[in-house]
Amino acid sequence: MAFEPYDASRALAPVPVEFVHETASDSLSFERTRALNAARAACAADFTDTDDDAQRRAYERYVALASEACAVLEMKPLAAGGDAASECLRWRSALEGAGASRDTYASPGLLGERAFALFGLAGCHRRACARAMREGDDAASAATSARIAAGVFAYLANEVLPPLRPTLETFRANELTVSMSEVMRLVSLGDAQGRAARRAREKNSGWNLVARLHVAARNFYRGADAVIQRSRCDWNGVDIVLLASVELGKSSHEAEAYLALAEAFRARDECGQAVAACARAGEALDNCAQASKERPAWDAYHREIVARHQEIATKTRKENDVVFFQKVPPTAAPLPEPAVVATAIAYEPKEPSTHSFFVG
Repeated sequence: MAFEPYDASRALAPVPVEFVHETASDSLSFERTRALNAARAACAADFTDTDDDAQRRAYERYVALASEACAVLEMKPLAAGGDAASECLRWRSALEGAGASRDTYASPGLLGERAFALFGLAGCHRRACARAMREGDDAASAATSARIAAGVFAYLANEVLPPLRPTLETFRANELTVSMSEVMRLVSLGDAQGRAARRAREKNSGWNLVARLHVAARNFYRGADAVIQRSRCDWNGVDIVLLASVELGKSSHEAEAYLALAEAFRARDECGQAVAACARAGEALDNCAQASKERPAWDAYHREIVARHQEIATKTRKENDVVFFQKVPPTAAPLPEPAVVATAIAYEPKEPSTHSFFVG
């Protein structure tokens, strides 16, 4: 069983508000505005679990239109019904609170709309990764979706969000911060790397390689955790399920790495070292036991590793007690160097169409 990626992006959605053109005086200006409003409304649709592709296409359309419009149109948002108190583009955040309690946050104009839409697009690719894992699809497909998401998050963190920083309010959406895009980039790479590590174990690759792949996955989640710890002042709060997914990813891959190391020691008849590695794997599994309870799929994933750990640990200790009589060191041997195979697929923004009515 694979670690199902964290997915809250279906909760990300624009609050129903429409653009109006300040100086609209012709049918082309009105058509430009209508196209933006239609694309934005499509992102707010109530998509079902089978509508992942439709949601991705909706976000791709809005990203394209918002990007083309950013430097061309002078617009202001107008709330539906003309409510002056809410004359502001707003989005419901997917990374703070839960369910109906999720807060809405202001979007700083079209540049902010593009950023939100890109974050939503990255979320669609993460959802495709999660669905591929649930349905047992090709591991390469799941990993590719996660790598595409990582590329979008990297583009947000490096290109889109830094110019927005001076315009953000104190009460701002996590999706508009560079630090959160960096967290999600690392988490996405951890998901892709973890899928490769899992596949290597299923294909009976060498235990040293399996351990190195899991170490690399752990390091991605460890990096995400480090960003979270040093960037808490950037956010008003963080979804506890995201925090749990980072802890589970970090500790479960560490446990998997130590289990692979134990198997490598067993193959060399170094049972004392294998026993110590199993003990360290057990500690890592204890560290993420509570986090795994946040989602049923995560709980099943954790229990599967625990069962495998108990089997290996029992067998290894019995072999050592009955056959090898080796001294068990007080600490496990260090893990091998990571073998990184997951890299972000760079996001390439589309050039504005020469036939688009947003150009010229």
